[in-house]
Amino acid sequence: MRRIDLHFEDQTYPVWLGQRCLDGIVDRLAALDATSYHVVTDQEVAPLHAQPLVEALAAHGMVRMWTIAGGESGEGGKTLATVGTLAETMLTAGADRRSVVVAVGGGVVGNIAGLLAALLFRGVRLVHVPTTLIAMGDSVASLKQAVNLSRGKNLLGCFYTPTMVLADVGYLHTLPPVQVRSGMCEIIKNALAVSAENRTLLEGALRPDARYDGATLERVVEAGLLAKQRLMVNDRTERGTALVFEYGHTVGHAIELAAEGVITHGEAVALGMIAAAEIAWKLGHLSAAARDLHYQLIARNGTPTIMPAGVAVEAVISLVRADNKRGYLEAHADQVPMVLLRDLGEPMLTDGRPLTLVDAALVFETISMHLVSETQAPRREAGFR
Repeated sequence: MRRIDLHFEDQTYPVWLGQRCLDGIVDRLAALDATSYHVVTDQEVAPLHAQPLVEALAAHGMVRMWTIAGGESGEGGKTLATVGTLAETMLTAGADRRSVVVAVGGGVVGNIAGLLAALLFRGVRLVHVPTTLIAMGDSVASLKQAVNLSRGKNLLGCFYTPTMVLADVGYLHTLPPVQVRSGMCEIIKNALAVSAENRTLLEGALRPDARYDGATLERVVEAGLLAKQRLMVNDRTERGTALVFEYGHTVGHAIELAAEGVITHGEAVALGMIAAAEIAWKLGHLSAAARDLHYQLIARNGTPTIMPAGVAVEAVISLVRADNKRGYLEAHADQVPMVLLRDLGEPMLTDGRPLTLVDAALVFETISMHLVSETQAPRREAGFR
């Protein structure tokens, strides 16, 4: 396994990256000399990857596996109640301050396990074993641990540093194509908003059938990690320049929640990026060529560019109002803070942050015109309310 050290101001942790490396994962976990290991996973990942890890790790100490409902589509279970139930169960099973929480799964599992580790005894060791591309190449390169509230995604959480990340790209070959595409959407986001030099890698590598060899997956995961590292080395809480990684997420998170599990996180972010690109172009900041590249890369990835039928624009706008970037800028009730680009890899700035205030009516219009099929489009005269 290759080691990549990620730095977040005064915080550092290693990402170990390899292929078919269960033995290496077990050896590094065993070296932590824990009193117990508590593997948090979901129903889909448990038989594929978590159970083999638990069996291999059992020779090195007490191991317990806790399975939560759902997987990457299980946003409904990403709540403080889930965290509390897991904590109570782990304590009953003997967890103590020297225990290690091991997150085996995608972004949902990682967030739940991350917040749990941060809160249990005011902090126990956390190790991520990501099993999705979106987790490997994006979400594990962050100190953010959060769960959802009824008013929006990731509104309750904290910043907590994992002990390490153990990433086996071999796990990605068991993913359905839709989840691989979902992860690639975050890599596309990083290339568009931060690391424009990765455009060439993506143009050559992206496949709509989502079938990639191990070497390509390693390059893609490393590109995603290093893109995030570029800005987060000086912004560990992602409240300054690293807010650019929220590109596509303002509208994307809202669509994801409004769709209620019908759409993946990456697909929602892709739609959010299209909305952001169209808005930036309408405002005269982004060139037509840069806007069109959004569509081209998303199409190469085989990802839809239209919202699922039945998702109401009004519901999306209502959720946009509760986006977790509110408060960074002084905004009126009918303004939305968004990450917009003036060029590839160049976000627009306001008071030093990569955020721009956008009229909510323009967001409504853009979603209605560009993300909704003609048969599903709301009446234009309805406007924004």
